[in-house]
Amino acid sequence: MTAVVEGPAWAQKGLDQRDGRYPLAVEASVLGMVAMLMPGVSTLTDFARYYGLYWALADYAERLDLDGAGCQRILRRSEVLLALATKTHDPDGVTAHGADALQRGLKRGGSAWELAELGKTSYSPRNWGFWSQYGGPSDVLGTATTKDGAIRPARHACPEPVRRMFAPVFSAASRDATPPSDLLPHLAQLSVGSSGGADSEALRELFTATRAGVHDPDGWEPTDLTRRATMRILLRAKQLSPDEPWTVALRQTLAFGPGATDDQVLADEERALAWRGLLLRHYSVGAWRRLWAGLVDFVRDNGVTSRAQIHTWIGDRLPPSSVSKWETMLPDLADPDGHPAPAEEQILAQGEGAFENLALLSVGARRRETLDGLALEAFRGGKSVRNSILGPEWVGRRVNENATRSLRDLGCDLVDDMLAQSRRVAFRKVQFQHGRMQVFSRLHERNDTFTASSREGSGNVGLRVDQLAGLATQLGLADDAVTNLGCDLLELPR
Repeated sequence: MTAVVEGPAWAQKGLDQRDGRYPLAVEASVLGMVAMLMPGVSTLTDFARYYGLYWALADYAERLDLDGAGCQRILRRSEVLLALATKTHDPDGVTAHGADALQRGLKRGGSAWELAELGKTSYSPRNWGFWSQYGGPSDVLGTATTKDGAIRPARHACPEPVRRMFAPVFSAASRDATPPSDLLPHLAQLSVGSSGGADSEALRELFTATRAGVHDPDGWEPTDLTRRATMRILLRAKQLSPDEPWTVALRQTLAFGPGATDDQVLADEERALAWRGLLLRHYSVGAWRRLWAGLVDFVRDNGVTSRAQIHTWIGDRLPPSSVSKWETMLPDLADPDGHPAPAEEQILAQGEGAFENLALLSVGARRRETLDGLALEAFRGGKSVRNSILGPEWVGRRVNENATRSLRDLGCDLVDDMLAQSRRVAFRKVQFQHGRMQVFSRLHERNDTFTASSREGSGNVGLRVDQLAGLATQLGLADDAVTNLGCDLLELPR
């Protein structure tokens, strides 16, 4: 007689480990302020044309009383047509959302409508295609929203020219027959790389809070005024630093020097100071992310790693000097006139290793003492954020506690803080599915030893500046420089 032994059941793996996002939760201060200062723009909203598409679709869906399934079908087919129109109009230029997957499917013999259906070979694996990226921003912008599972108009009614512009798309998408190839040339104006169009003019009004070229602040909501202010600030920064990329121009103009307070345009925009605080806090967030990525990579390469080994890793990357002496060697935070000096940029010019990242954190801790008003509030992450773990106040206390000790001791304390915070964040994100616990973290601790399942990304979080600049360019407000139209609508000097 043969016996089969199964078990012990308690030894079976009951824990699912998955890579986590934002493992230290230091990004909230920046991400929250970015969302507040850029309402209607996300890191994934690259094309103005999709705002127009969903604006018109919301109107179309309401007029035909489409339910959720009907909206989904028309939306997915319309996105396929936009991708095909873009490829036809500009085959070697801009690539629409989902175009690459669509081209692969067509080469395998799939039809446009087959590739619009849900499935592994679809142009998009998301149930609602790229509405999942633009839906929230469209709702904030006031062009389209979701009601009872269907897309519906929001507070801004779709203009008749925009409705007519997209009518051929919805007409084709409503038929079960695959659209003929000779339709695509007639949709050239809908290419995401095509400038102009009725939707561009209508969206330009929304992004600049103007009607017939005139800005009346009493006719717009606070989010509209904030979006206009940020667009105005960004384009003014480009005017003041015309040879720099958009993000660099914004940082040079607002974070450092007198621009935010002395420039004729920016001095009248109180949100310019909020951007100053946000841009300065961005440096500290980046420093934490790089430090953490370096730690995780060390554990990943080292295998099972003790806390002492991690302490040795950080210690080897720092000089043995005292914290108090080290602080006197950090760059000045203000210029002779009292304006913020580019201390962070001076540090980054030396590299992005552990030494430089600790310097950035220390400078960030001191920055909070030099800022006030909106700049300080934005630097902290908003009114609701105070004394956050690993925030500037936290770092400031750590530096003061270690004033008489070595920089290596400070590094070890901050490493322990990161390990503890990572554990807290992982526990906070735990989910239970089908009786199994899922933990989202790349670093795992057991009996004070650590292992890493994969490497950690070290890039800083996005500020959405390039996305807004791209939208400004598509809407005719800027190209390599600010256009005359942009100057007129945003009341900027030519």
